[in-house]
Order: sequence, then C-alpha cells, then structure tokens
Amino acid sequence: MASFLVTNRSKESYEQRINTEPTGTQRCRRYSVKNFEAFVSETYDGRSTDDVVQELFVCKANKGEEFEDTLYGVLQEWINWNERKGRNPNTIRVTFSNLRKYFFYRGIKTNVQDIGEFLRFSKIPKEEKHPLSNDEYSAIVNAFSKSPLCQSICLALGASGMRLGELMNVKKKHLDLTAKRIKVKIPPHTKTRTGRTTFLTKEASEKIQKRLEKLGPEDYVFCKQSPLSGGENFRHALRRILDRLELNERYESNNFYKITTHNFRAYFFTKAARKHGDNYAHRMTGHGGYLMEYDRMTEEEKMDMYIELEPDLVVYDQTKNKLKIEQLEEENSSISQLREEVKKLKEQQAKQDKKILDNLRENKMIPT
Repeated sequence: MASFLVTNRSKESYEQRINTEPTGTQRCRRYSVKNFEAFVSETYDGRSTDDVVQELFVCKANKGEEFEDTLYGVLQEWINWNERKGRNPNTIRVTFSNLRKYFFYRGIKTNVQDIGEFLRFSKIPKEEKHPLSNDEYSAIVNAFSKSPLCQSICLALGASGMRLGELMNVKKKHLDLTAKRIKVKIPPHTKTRTGRTTFLTKEASEKIQKRLEKLGPEDYVFCKQSPLSGGENFRHALRRILDRLELNERYESNNFYKITTHNFRAYFFTKAARKHGDNYAHRMTGHGGYLMEYDRMTEEEKMDMYIELEPDLVVYDQTKNKLKIEQLEEENSSISQLREEVKKLKEQQAKQDKKILDNLRENKMIPT
C-alpha cells in the first residue's frame, strides 16, 4: 500500500511545480515536454510520454543492466529526430537540459558522465555576433516615431542593460525619480532571481516622463497590460520595423535574425565594458564577473560611473553633445574650485610662515 505522503508525479503536477519560475523559464520547460511528446507520438505509433516513462521504470526494475542502454537509446533517437527536423544544435542542447529536469521530476535520472559517453550532439556552429551600430539604433528609434512607448522601450534597453523581461516587469514603485538620473531597482523575481540597480539616461527618461505622470505605484511603466503580452507585442513590433528598414539579415548557421531585443542589452554591455571594464559591465547587466562578491560599490559610485558612461549610450548626436558639454562645464567648475582651494591654501601657508618668522624675530633667534 502506497504511503499517503507519496505524491503522484505527473505532467500536471510538474506544471504546478514550475508555476513559480520566471515566465521565460516556464516557457522553455513546457516547450521541452511538448517537443518530447511530439517525438514519442510520431516515433512510437501514437504512444504518450507517460507510456515511455512507465516502460523505463519496467526496464529499471526487471532488467537493470539494460536500463541505461534503453534510456540513452531513446534520448539519442530524440536528438536525431530533432536534427532531422532541422532544429539548431544549440536549441536541441537547451531543450535537452530542460527535458532532463522533467525526467528527473518523473523519477528518471540521467548522469553527466553517461550523457558524455552515450549521447552524440552535433557541434554548435559559431558566427561572429552582429554589433548594433549607432546608425542602426537611431534608425530603429526614429522608425517608432508613432509609438512613444516602443521608443521608450528601445532607449531604456540600451540605456540600462536590462533584459526585455526585466524591463516589462518594472513598475513605477521600482523607480527612484529623486536622483541625478532615474534609478531602476530591479526586483529579484527575474531570470536570475537576483535584484540589482541600474539607471536610465536623460534621453530615455524624457520619453517616459508624460506616461509616468499618469501611473500609480503598482502600474507597469513599459507595458499597458501584462509583462508577458507586452514583451511579445514589442518583439512583433520590432520585427515589423526591422523588415521595413531592411535590417532583417539572418545568421547562416541557424537562420536567426541578427538584430533582436538582445542586441540592445549587448550594446549597453559593450559600451560599459569599454568605459569602465568588464566587472562594471557584468555588475550592471546582472552577470557574475570575477570576484564580484568582493568588489562592492556604493550607490554614489555607481551613479558617478554611469554619468561618465552616459554620452556613449545615448542615441541622438544632439543629446550626446549636450551631455559632453555638461561634463566639460562640470570639469571646468571642478578645476576652478580646485584652483580656488589651492589659492586659499597658499594664503594660509603664507600667513603661517609669516607668523613663524615674527615669533623667531621676537625671540631674537634671527636678525630683524
């Protein structure tokens, strides 16, 4: 008799288990299960994934020595099936990683060493990634002239280094509007489960200013409905704009578009790394850089470094020039203040020297 503490691990219970995961993770997990179900149905005459799982349990119980051969034989067939369908090698590997988690939940465990020994994956072709140029960036923003919200999304992605999903989840309460630049406090319920702080340029801030005036603390800043639908709507809108601008080239190795929402994040990372180094760029984009745990920065330091970086992030030349002029004026002001402080120090030193000399003369230690 089964214990009342034992729960039935099914596809339905797996769906409930992953409900707390980030939306993008849930989508990938569900796709892997759906993909395997399609393979099983096509390969084994309409059978289901449950049938395969039960058969594997039978093999494990009755023929333990043949269990591994059977399990990895099925998985290799699944890999080959996906390759015949023309799916990208990298997609197959990512899908397999999620499929392993589903099998583990259902009680079928795979071993890393066994995977390396029994399974063959096609090598992933690597092409040089397309860098988003300033001209391409400005052309995309200008093409969204009839959609201020889409313009603000484009500018905010490149100005902050946020993922599209992170940006869509930003509410007004996550913005600090009292600082020199708008500070975005990204909540920890994102892809990495790690909160962090980033900023928006003046250029990006101006685009959302009117919208912010109409929003309450719990309202989303960059989408009108849910973050999921907002992200999908922007992806479709961006694809239409790129087709119109003829910026729709694809990579030969996987047929993926060269410009996607991820290019804006890469744009920020590249500019930040060149200006302040990899650690700063990793910190601002939410990656784990070398010894990041020990490299800690105050909010003031982050802000000052961001303002130095800002002219490299903005899209429009007039904004860039204005920011550079402001920086030069601030530097000149600092130099003037420094000169004034040096002058005061010299005057104080001269007074102290005179006082010392007067004391020495009074004590007849030096001739008058």
